[in-house]
Amino acid sequence: MTTRTSGGTGPVPATGPAPGATTAPGAEIAEPPAPWAPATVPRNASADRAAVRAFRPRRVIPSMITAVLMTALGLLVAVEVVSALLRRPLRLVPYDRILAWASSTPWSDQRVMAGAGLAGLLGLLLVLLAIVPGRPTLVPVRTGTGNLIVGVHRRGFARSLARAAEAVPGVDHARVRLLGRTVRVTADAGTRDVTGLADVVREAVNARIDAFSPVRRHSVRVRLRGR
Repeated sequence: MTTRTSGGTGPVPATGPAPGATTAPGAEIAEPPAPWAPATVPRNASADRAAVRAFRPRRVIPSMITAVLMTALGLLVAVEVVSALLRRPLRLVPYDRILAWASSTPWSDQRVMAGAGLAGLLGLLLVLLAIVPGRPTLVPVRTGTGNLIVGVHRRGFARSLARAAEAVPGVDHARVRLLGRTVRVTADAGTRDVTGLADVVREAVNARIDAFSPVRRHSVRVRLRGR
């Protein structure tokens, strides 16, 4: 059984008050739950591949458009062939005039070259759409087994990394963008002296990434803006 879960804070172990502990009515646990440490999630190549395949974006719209066009073209050809065999050609397509034009037009004609170029570009576009992966909506994380597939929403993942950057002393605000496997952090510092602050922010963001334990490693780039 394959399970998919998603969230903005990543998988964490169950936490709560210790057995027998008493809390005041309405009191909340101030200590945040411990992150899912990567040491507890062993690497499993087959499980990682299963997670990547499960959350691979599908080219649904281009596939549907191509399927509809190919189906319509096939139906048109079938109707023309069957009607011609029954000696009642429908001639939905003026193929007589097309044949006459094609037989009297040289290959060097600009219209022929333009049509061939357009057909080639459309074919190349379809090939690229089939080969180049789309933008994923979930970040697969390691579970150590192929029977449990877990993903984290990219927006929640980016927000969590931004909060990790903002937790660094001297950072007022941080914004995170995910570009493939690159994490771009733009942080606003509260002081003019930002010496060494970028390294601290990078370490904090890397630590939060390790807490999520993603299948694919992300590189972190930090841009600081001082006052």
